[in-house]
Amino acid sequence: MDYVKYIREKVGHEPINLTGVNVLIINENNELLLQNRGTFPKVWGLVGGVTELGESLEETAKREAKEETGLHIEEVSLLGTTSGKKCFMKFPHGDEAYFITIGYIVKKYSGELLVDGVETKELRFFSYENLPNNIPKSHMEFIEKYYKS
Repeated sequence: MDYVKYIREKVGHEPINLTGVNVLIINENNELLLQNRGTFPKVWGLVGGVTELGESLEETAKREAKEETGLHIEEVSLLGTTSGKKCFMKFPHGDEAYFITIGYIVKKYSGELLVDGVETKELRFFSYENLPNNIPKSHMEFIEKYYKS
């Protein structure tokens, strides 16, 4: 079941709360994997997405990482949360949402990076010192929390 689609059929484009995850995938050089999404092609961001009905947050993190990167996540560690007005998004097609997001750190993973060309346009590892400028503020909160802790 596509939970967001189900809710949108009921409320249209009206603002809703959505619970989701962001996954900070860190390689052996302490570089962070960022994704250039098809929905926001000029923005780099963390891997992640919205929970499906009945899905645990950890399951969501693993599923989204697999769907968006091709990587198999072996272990997740809780980093923190973001929520509130700063986590509001208006999508190009008109949907509006306030995200309640749980951040996870991943250092144990396997597989090869795969770009589907639809949901994900590009995947790249960045050092903290060379992060792109066009990362959403809510994502930067998690990134800074990880690198400054």
